[in-house]
Amino acid sequence: MEEFFEKFNIFDIFVTLLPGIVISSLVGISLSFEYYDMWENMGDEKYLLFFIISYIVGLFFQEMGTIFDNAFLFKILYGGEPRKIFLSDYKYNKIFNSEISYKNALKVKHYINDYIDIEKDEKKDEEELHSLIFAYCLNICETNGLASKANKMYVISEMSRSLFWGCIAIIILNVIMIHFLYDEIFLLCEIPFLIVMAIIFLSRKKRYEQYRIRMVVRMFLIYNQHEVK
Repeated sequence: MEEFFEKFNIFDIFVTLLPGIVISSLVGISLSFEYYDMWENMGDEKYLLFFIISYIVGLFFQEMGTIFDNAFLFKILYGGEPRKIFLSDYKYNKIFNSEISYKNALKVKHYINDYIDIEKDEKKDEEELHSLIFAYCLNICETNGLASKANKMYVISEMSRSLFWGCIAIIILNVIMIHFLYDEIFLLCEIPFLIVMAIIFLSRKKRYEQYRIRMVVRMFLIYNQHEVK
């Protein structure tokens, strides 16, 4: 078991394994009335099997979350992918929580000219240009050891996203099980709890995605202003 855990890094644990364990446990609770005896009769290998299945489940929801983000969720939450719209008009901007912080973020265009020709690239699609600017900001922060907080926020947002979709999937599972006459009272009581948890996880996903963008921009500006001095 120790060798099994040594194979994981921090990202694997918090973004893939931990959400997988939580989702698998919730699914197990929903299925326990029908299949608990089967689980009880299995040997000690069931624990290793549980962690392997949890990792696969976590990986599935991580990938599914990425697909759904690009398909429609980013559009609903922000009007587009955060890294592509973080410098868009403040009137439509859902990344920065104040006009002052938004105007401060626009300064990245001045400093980024040291790395890319903004005037030349402005002929490109605006979202493509914003994505390129953010990529340079992030790379410069990572190169200079300034991206640790942003990376932590990324991990939290990814974990929250997986748990959000996990809650949605279990709600659907419970509705199907109620239709087939399982323990309806428990499942009906579990659904409101899962709805509340889904809302909380979606809120955390959005909040930490916003924090990450702001943090990358802030650290990039601090670095460049320090270099100028």
